[in-house]
Amino acid sequence: MNKYLEAIQKNIKPIMKRWIWLFFRGVFILIRKGLVLIQILAVLFYATGKVNWAPTENWVIDQLAHKESTNEQLNMPYNDQLRVDITDTKAYKKEKYLIFKTNIKNTVQLIALKVRYPGSVPNHSLSSINKEISQKSKFKNLSVELEDNQAADTKIASSDWEIMKNNLKDGFHALKDMLTVRIMTEDGKPMIVQVVNNKPVVAKYESSDNVLRWGKEIQVASAKYGIDPALIAAVIEQESGGNPLAQSPAGAIGLMQLMPSTAKGLGVNPYDPGQNIDGGTKYLAIQLNRFGSLELALAAYNAGPGNVLNSRYLYISETQNYIRSVSVLANKYQHQLTGTVTKTSSKK
Repeated sequence: MNKYLEAIQKNIKPIMKRWIWLFFRGVFILIRKGLVLIQILAVLFYATGKVNWAPTENWVIDQLAHKESTNEQLNMPYNDQLRVDITDTKAYKKEKYLIFKTNIKNTVQLIALKVRYPGSVPNHSLSSINKEISQKSKFKNLSVELEDNQAADTKIASSDWEIMKNNLKDGFHALKDMLTVRIMTEDGKPMIVQVVNNKPVVAKYESSDNVLRWGKEIQVASAKYGIDPALIAAVIEQESGGNPLAQSPAGAIGLMQLMPSTAKGLGVNPYDPGQNIDGGTKYLAIQLNRFGSLELALAAYNAGPGNVLNSRYLYISETQNYIRSVSVLANKYQHQLTGTVTKTSSKK
């Protein structure tokens, strides 16, 4: 019996050395090279982050904004009133480029965290919310708490792979928009123009009218829950653009994009615009009460409370871009709502 075992071992050893060991050695080398590549990328990203690229970036954006500025080059019908708005175009391109940079940065940080690369912990502060808006949002101590399965509702990805995939997808989409989109005005009304397959695709640039038509409901929810009406309006524009029929691929519904189980827990009908605004404002107030920070409350509103509690929101680019965008929109609505909302009737 021992002779048979010795013969088997004698034959197996060369196979192990020649094939199996080489296979595992190759796999190990690939993994090692992958880790080295990630380390190189992380070092390069850190080094480039220390350089002030703003002058170069601004120059490139300025060149892009002035390029192809005539109607003929944009394949738009000739119109004396149609003009490229250079200022708004540059602002739009800067925002899209910032989204691209944020998405790439968060993807690299998340990869570095997965391989336990030193210094992979990101800055825990996101875009700061305007102090005036924060101070005006005096939320109440709501006694209503959502059940765990309702509070865990999230409109965006939650796994690390999904986060990285979405970060890259949205980041390069934003880069494409930065390179190709222009803001044009016709009769003083701005619009987004992008040429696709030699044909201009036009979209609305300014959504204030769509949001302010719900001024009465915004004011009622603001008074009820102590949230700045400008903040409510900003969330509505960011979530749905003021469209009460909006529905996301994840199933979020209406003006403030409530998930079905969250709406059920809040006791509102998400398909009714007034109840949707009431429920969305209440949910935001609950998150303010829970986290004590407007920034974290907005992160919870966008990414779900679970992703705030486990700090995963720090790697979700959509959340960081969301907070920054809501802050900018809230500043805009602070001016637009003054003396406007009270005069605006609710048009259904």
